[in-house]
Amino acid sequence: MVSRFTVIALAFIAAVMRASQGAWIEATGLAGLGAGLVCLKFAKDRPALKPVAIALFVVTGLSIAVVLIRQYF
Repeated sequence: MVSRFTVIALAFIAAVMRASQGAWIEATGLAGLGAGLVCLKFAKDRPALKPVAIALFVVTGLSIAVVLIRQYF
């Protein structure tokens, strides 16, 4: 599962980079993506974390929607 760990690390690195540039909505979406993937990883042993992961993915989706609306409308 090297690829999952790579994606998680890249999501958090990109979130830090976007936050340092002042793009807080994008940073929140990327952090939500990374945290959601971490929760899914631990949900194998703790099934109660699956709804938390879904909520974090919803945060990611909302941030994508806000960025698209802000850019194109």
